[in-house]
Amino acid sequence: MLKFRVFGLALLSFANFSCTASAEENNQPLMEFASANCFFWYFKENDIPTSDISKITGGIVEMSSYSADKFQRVALLVKSYSPQIKTKQKVDLQLAKCFFLEKDPSFIKQIQKIIES
Repeated sequence: MLKFRVFGLALLSFANFSCTASAEENNQPLMEFASANCFFWYFKENDIPTSDISKITGGIVEMSSYSADKFQRVALLVKSYSPQIKTKQKVDLQLAKCFFLEKDPSFIKQIQKIIES
């Protein structure tokens, strides 16, 4: 009987832990999509084939519980995203923003707004 109580308590603890995901974990699929989508726009603007990135972004959308509308809004956000970035070298800013957006508090805030809407 004690084994069942311990198992039950462990199960409840795990369930509680898994239900209290942080905001970062909640926005993970949208941030992964945003990053891949950023590279998609960069590749498209530079006439680099985009079929592989399209498959990746499509897979992220399919595996997520978020609606396709939220992903569409993220894609438009990424396309219009233009942070003030200073680079050490003369790096293409359209490419640099793809590495910056996941750490940009204002971009993360916009993702949260999309999640909450």
